[in-house]
Amino acid sequence: MTSSFFAPHKDIIKHTMANADVTLEPKHDILSAGTEVTFLDTGVIKFEPNTACDTSLVISCAVHGNETAPIEIISKIIDDLLAEDQKSGQRVLFILGNPWSMIEADRFVDVNMNRLFCGDWQGYDVSLKEVKRAAKLEAYVANFFAEEPVTVTQRMHYDCHTAIRDSAREKFAVYPYVPNRTLPESQKAFLARADIQTVLLQQKEANTFSSFTSLKYNAESFTLELGKVKPFGQNDLKQFVGIDYALRELIAGEALPAKAKKAVDSFVVCHEIDKTSDAWEFFIEDSAANFAGYPKGFTVWKDGEESYQVENEEEYVVFPNPKVPVGQRAGLMLKKLATD
Repeated sequence: MTSSFFAPHKDIIKHTMANADVTLEPKHDILSAGTEVTFLDTGVIKFEPNTACDTSLVISCAVHGNETAPIEIISKIIDDLLAEDQKSGQRVLFILGNPWSMIEADRFVDVNMNRLFCGDWQGYDVSLKEVKRAAKLEAYVANFFAEEPVTVTQRMHYDCHTAIRDSAREKFAVYPYVPNRTLPESQKAFLARADIQTVLLQQKEANTFSSFTSLKYNAESFTLELGKVKPFGQNDLKQFVGIDYALRELIAGEALPAKAKKAVDSFVVCHEIDKTSDAWEFFIEDSAANFAGYPKGFTVWKDGEESYQVENEEEYVVFPNPKVPVGQRAGLMLKKLATD
């Protein structure tokens, strides 16, 4: 089955990179157990079991093409589903987001795709490949949710990434902001099962892929930061056993645990760092890891008379990047919430 979908390539990774600029006709087949498989487009494949299911699950990776560990994990899950070595118990849409940046082994080619969702792609040059791709991915997700059977009662989306820099907390999740929504215990339990013991609760709407599915389709969605960026073939996949197993449990149709078996620490954004001009100065060292802590009073940035000093007893930085263009976000400062 794998060869019939991806031939002459051995897996969806090779096929996606080889067909980045090819318009593919959808392929459809039915596995021996009755699972319907539809290869919708380059890097986009859907599985639907022939038994009643209660979940529509989107699993995405390669929105940044150099974040290779999740791509390798998801490719193996797809292979096992096609070979029927992995049980298919829920409907799943797999997405390898950015074929061109996979080829270039870079975060993106023309524009950061993970800032193009929630329709924000419409504000860009639609001739750019990543802009067109973001629009297509929104449409595939919309159709996937629109076609779900009446038995489906929940939607989930796990957008899998790895980080550019080291992290004091190696694996962490970002939970998109949706008005009046709180993180369910069952999703916290999923994170703990996936060896993710840190969650960042966003405080405003964003334009990431996980924000799109949560805001537009009420999915329980996360951006999952699973480790460090490495080239294809250089990942130690033993470090990702937790997320691999947790995703496989969901795909098989097993229910989410009711309560986390390990503590999951929650953080909230207390300050968004914006690069405000060419004279803007940033005082967090280039070598700073995600979740590096800074004491009250520490100056994070300064621009003329304007500046930001840490206001809480300790604040933590994530995604610091002073090299962004003026007007863009250069990082976030977080505070840790008290444990329940």
